Amino acid sequence: MSDYWSSKTVFAGWATKTDFNSIIDATVKTEKFRYNQLSKEQAEIDFKKEQIEGLNRTLLTYKKQLASMDSMDEFLIKKVNSSKTDIASATVKAGAQEGSHTLEVNRLAKVSTAVSSDLGTVVYTGPDKDMAFSYDGKDYTVNVTSGMSAKALARAITVASDNKVKGSVVELGRDDKVKIQLRGMELGDNHNIVLSTELESVLQGKADGSLLDTTDPSFSTIAVDSASSEFVIDGITLQRETNSISDVTEGITYNLNSEEPGTKVTIKVETDFDAIIANVEKFVQLTNELRTGFDLVKDYKNEELDKKGVHYSLKGNSQIKSVENTLKNILATQAGGFLQGEGVNNDSYLTLSALGVKTIADNGSKNLGKLEFDKDAVIIKKGEQTFMDVLKADPEGVASVFAANGQGKSTDDSVLEFNSSMYSFGYTKAGVYNIEYDGGDIPAAGDETTITMKVNGVDRSVGYNPATGTATIQKDGKGEGYGLAFNVINTTAGTHSAKIAIKEGKVQETIKALNTITEKEKGTFNVLIKKYTDQLTDPYSGLERRMEDELARVEALEKRLIAKYARTEKSLANYQGIQKMLDFQLKSQIADKD
Repeated sequence: MSDYWSSKTVFAGWATKTDFNSIIDATVKTEKFRYNQLSKEQAEIDFKKEQIEGLNRTLLTYKKQLASMDSMDEFLIKKVNSSKTDIASATVKAGAQEGSHTLEVNRLAKVSTAVSSDLGTVVYTGPDKDMAFSYDGKDYTVNVTSGMSAKALARAITVASDNKVKGSVVELGRDDKVKIQLRGMELGDNHNIVLSTELESVLQGKADGSLLDTTDPSFSTIAVDSASSEFVIDGITLQRETNSISDVTEGITYNLNSEEPGTKVTIKVETDFDAIIANVEKFVQLTNELRTGFDLVKDYKNEELDKKGVHYSLKGNSQIKSVENTLKNILATQAGGFLQGEGVNNDSYLTLSALGVKTIADNGSKNLGKLEFDKDAVIIKKGEQTFMDVLKADPEGVASVFAANGQGKSTDDSVLEFNSSMYSFGYTKAGVYNIEYDGGDIPAAGDETTITMKVNGVDRSVGYNPATGTATIQKDGKGEGYGLAFNVINTTAGTHSAKIAIKEGKVQETIKALNTITEKEKGTFNVLIKKYTDQLTDPYSGLERRMEDELARVEALEKRLIAKYARTEKSLANYQGIQKMLDFQLKSQIADKD
């Protein structure tokens, strides 16, 4: 411990030849036992805290990676091709059916525009004046001032219309001439720019404020009306106020690019089986990487800590086991909201193992506990079907087990028809809801009201709209299903029942579990990390404080020992001097007698 007090070194034993420094060091070393024990505890907690923080980050990364495949649109990949992309193209979602559609583009949707004549830098020299125009049926006024430039007028029109009409200036590159271009912001019919005669006169070059002669045969308006698109899809002529059409064919958005009346474009939709397989393989890979991370943390070896005798193993940590088991159980059990044995609405596949994604159970395998998947392996012995076979037979059924995210359906559409749910808001939980009611209790007319239906055997309050026939389970504290809406089809007197299923695939279920596990304040590992942090840094009982106190005690002891043995050395030196003097006197007396 002399390092602590190098400025107060006692040269113990210089007179008495007694090694007081060794005595002090041995005493201090003995007294440091408690400090050393606390130091081991600190190393243990530091290590465990670091490992749990790393595992928590791994879970957050896993959750982020799964988010790229947590919906049917992301997992059930469809591809689409257009025979003439310059005329029309398309994008598809998971709900698009395979097949071909023919499309003709007779007219694109247009915004209303107005383009001025060639103008000089200054477009108006008359007296200041308010001039009117309208857009989309609403009247506006712009203040046109004497000496106003083209850019100033274009900007003033934009401001006056609250940005509903965008004004811009196009440099013509000759004779300092420009054009003012006005452009409405709404596609479709009747969103038109209408200019007053005064404002139109200015835009057609009457800088002095004089008016155009509207009776002159050469007079023509500079504004062009807006228009809706007109197209023919599979022989049906339609119009829309947009060039992006998503409400005609389920799952397909048609993008109209140019007008080519009479020219047929073929839009072909196919399932991208390779992309779906890539998603399955990615899911298996990510999950195995996570499970490897758990194994590394539980089986971690640190030679330095082993030499110090620090007990740092997390192999038996209950929180780690709990999280690991939770995530494994999710992938081993049936997906939520899937229907089994419900006739025509029966779900073909309910678990990942039924699709060939299985957990390795061979105790002799180095990959014990990991997932395995082979698209060409036989997963249904009867008929020797592989994953590729079942994928091609029912791609939506396969993808649903992985990525269903609130899709709903009824076991009997002649009784109840699924309408919507509040699954995406976290209110309607995934599951199967058995709904029973008496058709005689269903009002045929009137305002919206509240009726009672049995949901999973429990009487529940259900909002009902007689005009639409839509019933919505209310939040009454009696069970799940809040926000589930369905259309009541059979309203005849008597008891009727059907099941409404809200599906949730394994990716979505895993992400929800991870949201809870990694929650900032209450998450499993964050609670443990806080516990470790408190054990280290609590100002009253934390290891850092206790180690400081213990070190201060040992340092104080060393100070006292140094001072004590310095005094002892001084006393012994004095006694030694007296002894030498007495010896000298005694020898002198003996010599005198001789």
